[in-house]
Amino acid sequence: MGTDGVEPLGISLPAQARGGADVAVGDSALSQIDNPATLTLSRNAGRLDFAGQLLMPRAHWSGPIDSADSTIRHIPLGHVGLVIPKNERLALGLAVHSKSQLAARYEMRHLLLPQSKRRVGADMRDLAVSVNLGCRSTEKLSIGAGLRGELATTRFNTVSGPAVLDFSRGYALGAGFQLGLYYQALPTLGLGVGYRSPTWFQELTGGGNQTALAGGARASLFGLRPVKLGRGTVEDIRLPQRISAGAAWDAADWLKLVGEVRWINYSNSVFHSSHFAFDGRMGLSIESPLGYRDQWVFIAGAEFKLNDHWKLGVGYHYGTNPVSRSAIQPVTSIITQHHVTTGLRYERDNWWLGAVYILGFRNSLGADVRTHIPLGTDYALSAIDQMQHSVTLGFGFSWE
Repeated sequence: MGTDGVEPLGISLPAQARGGADVAVGDSALSQIDNPATLTLSRNAGRLDFAGQLLMPRAHWSGPIDSADSTIRHIPLGHVGLVIPKNERLALGLAVHSKSQLAARYEMRHLLLPQSKRRVGADMRDLAVSVNLGCRSTEKLSIGAGLRGELATTRFNTVSGPAVLDFSRGYALGAGFQLGLYYQALPTLGLGVGYRSPTWFQELTGGGNQTALAGGARASLFGLRPVKLGRGTVEDIRLPQRISAGAAWDAADWLKLVGEVRWINYSNSVFHSSHFAFDGRMGLSIESPLGYRDQWVFIAGAEFKLNDHWKLGVGYHYGTNPVSRSAIQPVTSIITQHHVTTGLRYERDNWWLGAVYILGFRNSLGADVRTHIPLGTDYALSAIDQMQHSVTLGFGFSWE
């Protein structure tokens, strides 16, 4: 969905135009999300930048006796960033962004419940707020750090063999931090490194390992009357940590070349394995693998200065497939690996606006018959096919 696994391909509009690379560029107030050290690149100018993105995924699920297209066709994301310089060395930043998105919904018949179509899928959303500080320690080196708070919400419906499980919408609060370095190696060459910690979600009262992500749940067998399971809880929620490193080279007055590599630690997150507990009479507890593995992302992009006001960006973004074939299920919708991006923006002295288009090429993934899904008879014989489009509009302005 224009994503690395379950994350936006890029945050700022200029970054999206060049494939998502931003850790070594820092030409937007939203760049602080990937690398807080780039706050110092605003010098003595304040900035406010906005990007609104519409993801348009097209996913098709094929089961042993039925198939269906996902009915979720449009997913909005929004990001806004603010930079406030304190002096020549320090800059403060504030950013609000849609950090991740996981959404798919299918209406289809299942192998052990063939009598009617049933809804399966998931909807996860995450909104992050971060406060960052950038400091220019030397003329060439800047460092940055920040704290992040997140609100996550999810609901899902799933079928496993003869069992149907409905989990109503729940919410969770979490926190994490980010660090960054920016080094101006040459007047024309910038290097950047960014680290984002895991996001740890806990109960609002603190002191425990469970999260506040909870809602009512119910289950049924062989299509019989649903039984209430009580309050459901997703335990030990942990969103993945990420490390990014990149370079930006001003090859000519009219040409900037960028490259970036990312490592996203899905194997140590809730996207690898999820544990559900229910406080009803049965005291049910379920382990459900989402099966995500660590992902590597490689980005190459270029930015062309067409004249004094127009800039054109192009990029290529490749991510290794994080989804395990042994854990494929209808909540698994993010497998697009190859993306091409292009964007155009118009700049004046203290404001800009632009647009970006992203194409995620079609990709297919078939399940492994040795599925790890509990009672996953259907999913051992299933496959998912997906492609996606994405459009982003953005604007911003700066002041002395």
